[in-house]
Amino acid sequence: MKKLITSALLSISFVGCASQLKKECESTNWFKYGEEVALRGEWLSSDAKLLSCRKEEAEISESQADLGFKSGRQKYCTGTNTYLVGKSGDPFSKDLCDTPTLKSLVSDYNKGLRDYCSKANGFNAGSSGKKYKNLCPADLETKFLPEYKKGRLKYVEAQIKNLENRQRDLQLAISNKNTQVVTTRMNFMGVQNRRNLLESQKSFAQSTNNLSEVGRLNTELQNLDWELTRARQDVDRAETEKRNLESELDQTGKTIAEFRLEMAGL
Repeated sequence: MKKLITSALLSISFVGCASQLKKECESTNWFKYGEEVALRGEWLSSDAKLLSCRKEEAEISESQADLGFKSGRQKYCTGTNTYLVGKSGDPFSKDLCDTPTLKSLVSDYNKGLRDYCSKANGFNAGSSGKKYKNLCPADLETKFLPEYKKGRLKYVEAQIKNLENRQRDLQLAISNKNTQVVTTRMNFMGVQNRRNLLESQKSFAQSTNNLSEVGRLNTELQNLDWELTRARQDVDRAETEKRNLESELDQTGKTIAEFRLEMAGL
């Protein structure tokens, strides 16, 4: 019986997750999303979200996504935009811009990239939090990288400090949540014990053929069943929240370790 209940709960959980993804897919503005994909320099055909929504068999507007992608592609393949792509230190997706003006677009991109890779921009590029993508020309990189690393070091130190503060907050939250878990479990056990007592009284009433007492106890048992369900839900909720906090604490520790490792090389 317990296995059946567990299986049912797992099925409900899976359906809930799937339904949430399906709702998100069906509420998406697909024209806008398609446009965003193109402006990121990516192809709609390999977009992870669109592929997931198709797999979920959600009702999505493929035509709107395609129109949005075409609109974004037109905007992406302009001299002004390709310059900004370079100025941001990002790669330029030339394959998206199959036009006679491609040579000019590449030239604008390279101008932007050289501005990004200037020594004067190095510190700001590093402190922005955006990782260097190894795109700078060799003649600029030697002067850019030392300044970039100074800015990146400042960013990493600030992130470690913030994450360590978050660690302390999470540790306190987990301690408080542990208390809540114990409290909800005790409450659940208390309700369960009261129910067991009523079941014993009901059995005695049945053995003495006290039908009125049996009826009264059945009503109380029904009320206790609802209370037991709520108590079980409180336990589950508290335990889930505790696991989520512990998971975040674990991930925070890993991120700090990654930043410390990076900091050692700056």
